[in-house]
Amino acid sequence: MSKIDAVSFDNFLKGRNPFDGGESTFDLSGITFISAAGMVQLTAACHALASAGARPSVKVDDVNVRGYLARSGFFSALDGIAVVEPPLSRVQKMISDHQRGGNPLLVEVTRIASGAALPELLDRIVSVLQRRLKYRQRDAFDIAVAISELSQNTFDHNTGSCGFLAMQVYGSKGAKRFLEVAVADYGEGLTATLTRNPKYSDIRSDVQAIRRAIQPGVSEHDDPTRGTGLHHLIQITYHHGGSVQIRSGRGKVHFRMDKKIGYEFAVPRVPGVQVSLSLPAKDSIRS
Repeated sequence: MSKIDAVSFDNFLKGRNPFDGGESTFDLSGITFISAAGMVQLTAACHALASAGARPSVKVDDVNVRGYLARSGFFSALDGIAVVEPPLSRVQKMISDHQRGGNPLLVEVTRIASGAALPELLDRIVSVLQRRLKYRQRDAFDIAVAISELSQNTFDHNTGSCGFLAMQVYGSKGAKRFLEVAVADYGEGLTATLTRNPKYSDIRSDVQAIRRAIQPGVSEHDDPTRGTGLHHLIQITYHHGGSVQIRSGRGKVHFRMDKKIGYEFAVPRVPGVQVSLSLPAKDSIRS
């Protein structure tokens, strides 16, 4: 394989998953492309290994891929957590830090441990939705609310862990442009979270937990105002012709714009919840 994105991440893990007895090494040799979803999933996985007492390592041999990962904040998110091979030079780190926030089509991998980080991130996402993808202001704000709810879940439902967010716009102007936003954490996952509530003690699999979590009002808390985030995210993404993928534990469900039932997959076990959404540019739809 030559890429790691929301779909191919699981193929990358097969046969070498560190959470099922494999080495704590992510060897990216031969990889030529890593999407925003791929980056946050790898970041969360490294943090999960570190929290369990392991010392993960990430090997990147391609110069162009190393440059892109540095520019996208991936290595910064692993600072003090994972060993990068070969190591980044001080100059590379300084350039990466200096460039952070300078590309309007990119939100670098950003740690989310509280709501303090969200306003700036959401402002950048709203800006790119309006200015680059031609969304109406109210639609851009609605999407930002859904992303905010998703991001808050990473620290509201977990103890001792955090989440990560990244965004990237792909495709050149006038082509099939689309935006990908990805959020991942390394917490307990949806099954453990939902079964804290006795109402959902019947959940027996991670796919079943995902299916239950997208229903309105379903939460670990007995509060009808909670548990709206994933439901809202899917509904608004469908409305704009996008897609959503939700991954937790050993289960994954991919919701496409033309199939609201979603496609279920058994995947290698990874702690936490990982969500990615893809939204097309409005002018791409018309063309």
